[in-house]
Amino acid sequence: MNNSLYSKKITCPICEGQFDSLKAKINSCKAKKKDEDFCIHYEDLNPAYYEIFVCPYCAYSATENSFEDVNEEDIRLLREAFSGREVERNFCAERSLNDAIAACKLAIHTAELRKASASVLAGLCLKLAWLYRFAGDKQEYKFLSYSLQNYLEAFKNEKFPFGNLNEISVMYLIGELSRRLGKYNDAIVWFGKVVANPERKQNMWIEKLAREQWALAKEQHKGKGE
Repeated sequence: MNNSLYSKKITCPICEGQFDSLKAKINSCKAKKKDEDFCIHYEDLNPAYYEIFVCPYCAYSATENSFEDVNEEDIRLLREAFSGREVERNFCAERSLNDAIAACKLAIHTAELRKASASVLAGLCLKLAWLYRFAGDKQEYKFLSYSLQNYLEAFKNEKFPFGNLNEISVMYLIGELSRRLGKYNDAIVWFGKVVANPERKQNMWIEKLAREQWALAKEQHKGKGE
């Protein structure tokens, strides 16, 4: 096993099966660059491959932070949905990029079954878009679009924070996802909201990014017009 990985013992809250899932030692993962939508590229081992836990017995899948966060209704629904289902891929061993993509798809399917919040679905779709980006697969844009739709819904209807994202970070991210999807007018509006937000003084790096991406979106919009 890769020395940068370690094993964590998990109990599935749906089927109560016990299994070991691999995790990456964050200190062993060297970041190479960070994209403007917060996607981190690594030199060697990518911890994103191991962010989703997948039960090898019933296929219940979720991020580590939310894996045990289920109520009785979730358990009932998921036991019924996953009854008799077989997991055809070994997610408990070292994962390839394709394994990571499959695990994230299972997590999205699980989240949809349990009627997870729009912010949760937005985050999972963004993770899957990043994985497709690593693969050079154009399906990245399909899941960037799903992520944007869900962040817009969550922004209207949910309380902040969304995981580790505060309001101004989500406003910026909506702008950046809009820009990447060619929605330059929308991007300009959202970046403008970030720059005008009083919270920018406590989030200087977000303000800096927003100003840079606002200028880029303006140029791209101008180029599109020409």
